[in-house]
Amino acid sequence: MTPAAILRLTQLYVPEFYQDSKHFKDSKEFLEHNEWGLALESLVEMATDSGHYFSEAFWLELATCAEKMQMAEQADYCRQQVIRNEKEVGSKTPNGWTTIKLDDTHYEHKIAEVVEDKWTNERHKKDNLDKLLKQDGFYLKSYGRAGTIYYIDNGRVLEISFEMSGVPQYDLLLFFDNIETWSIPKGEPLNMNDKTKIREQLLEWLKAKPIKTDLE
Repeated sequence: MTPAAILRLTQLYVPEFYQDSKHFKDSKEFLEHNEWGLALESLVEMATDSGHYFSEAFWLELATCAEKMQMAEQADYCRQQVIRNEKEVGSKTPNGWTTIKLDDTHYEHKIAEVVEDKWTNERHKKDNLDKLLKQDGFYLKSYGRAGTIYYIDNGRVLEISFEMSGVPQYDLLLFFDNIETWSIPKGEPLNMNDKTKIREQLLEWLKAKPIKTDLE
């Protein structure tokens, strides 16, 4: 791969949490103007200034890119970050993820949209979403103690996550109120009228099953 291709792919796997930073925007602009060295340095500065642990793949790709451009100092710095991750985190951070160390035992992660989209596509395939789209209505798909209720409306899809309840008065705990967008079309805002209508239909559907939930 060319340095430009490596940089472009690396940028794609940067979680959205960091994409508003000046360093990331600079990196995108430098790459557009074929200033590959500056684009690489901006990504390094973005990761370093965040104080977070970027994935081993992130650093190794940048190290390879730096070596292709004879940027030995930057390549060495990137490889040192892999060693730092191993010492300070003790586990590998997957490509497209970052690890934020809250304390010695608690961590938080940021995950790139491209990774989450891959998970979503795999789940849709497993749930046979293509077949569900042929008939409007609600469909429940569970995966162990969690799952998704799909709402299909003329090709549009709303996904309502749930988990099994640990209390006897409910079968499921639904995550409905925090939904703001349709899943398909991706990112299309869910207006209040539609949300109210879907909520009423969902309650009727749950009652008919019957499934007891915390949704009232």
